[in-house]
Amino acid sequence: MVLREPGGSHVDTTTVPHDHRPSHSVAMDDRGRVTIPKAGANVAAVLRILLGLVYLWAFLAQGFGIGYTNSETDANGNVEYGWHFDHDADNGWITSGFEHSPTAGYVDNAHGPTAFIVQELPTGVDDFGWMFAIGGLGIALSFGIFMGIAGWGGFLLNILIWFAGFPPTTNPLIDGQHMAFAFAILLLMYLQAGNRWGLGRWWRAHTPALFH
Repeated sequence: MVLREPGGSHVDTTTVPHDHRPSHSVAMDDRGRVTIPKAGANVAAVLRILLGLVYLWAFLAQGFGIGYTNSETDANGNVEYGWHFDHDADNGWITSGFEHSPTAGYVDNAHGPTAFIVQELPTGVDDFGWMFAIGGLGIALSFGIFMGIAGWGGFLLNILIWFAGFPPTTNPLIDGQHMAFAFAILLLMYLQAGNRWGLGRWWRAHTPALFH
C-alpha cells in the first residue's frame, strides 16, 4: 500500500511477511526470531558438536583413567607421532571406586579470587561437581539438548576456572581457553544452536521448560 503525505511525497507501507527470509538464511528457533545465514548456522552446529566432544572426552579420560598423548619416545630417543592411548583404572574417578580425585591437583594450585569456592568444599564434592559438569556439558552440547542449562552452566564454570587461576599464565588478564569456552557456549545457547543438526526441537517439544 502507498500513502500520500500532505507534502505530496509517497510512503510505502507494504509489510514483509513474518516468515519471509532469504533462501540462504535459517530460522534457528520455531518463531523465526533468530535467523542467521545458513553457513553461520552450520558453523554454530559444528562448533557446538566439537565443544561437546571436548567435554565428553574429558569425562571419559578422567572418569575411566584413559591416557592419551600424540607422541612416544623409544629407547633410542626416536619420537613417533600418532595416537597413543593407555589405561590405568587407578587413575580414573569411576574405575578407582572414587578414590582418585580428578580435581585435587587443580584445587591445590588455585590462587585467584574464586579459588575459595573449590578450596572450601570437600574433595568429594569438588570431584562430583566437576565430573557432573563436564559429562553434562558433553552430552548437552553434542546432542543439542539442555541448551539453556548448558549455556549458563558452561559459562559460569569457565568463568570460575578463569578467575580461580587469576592472573593467568599466558596473558596478564585473559585466560584464552576458558574465556573462549565461556562465551562460545553462552552464544550457542542464544543462537539456539541445538536446533541445527541436533535434537533441540524434539527435546523442547517433549520435555518441561525447566529442562530446555
